[in-house]
Amino acid sequence: MARFVIAGSKGTDDPTMATLPFIASQEAHKQGHEVVLWLQAEAVVLAKKGMVDGLQGVGLPALKVLANTILSQGIPL
Repeated sequence: MARFVIAGSKGTDDPTMATLPFIASQEAHKQGHEVVLWLQAEAVVLAKKGMVDGLQGVGLPALKVLANTILSQGIPL
């Protein structure tokens, strides 16, 4: 098992890029790795309650669903 710090720096202005670190975190966790999702710069706003509601990148799952899954899995932000 490896340890990962996955960083995201895009926020509500770029839903597609904002979603990718959430997907990477979820997938690494599914594979049994220890994961921390680190939000920086514009991505910090995504940690605020309700900010991910309605965000969905092109061809990607809704960010709200991914964020809820990550939180329920105990992946720290």
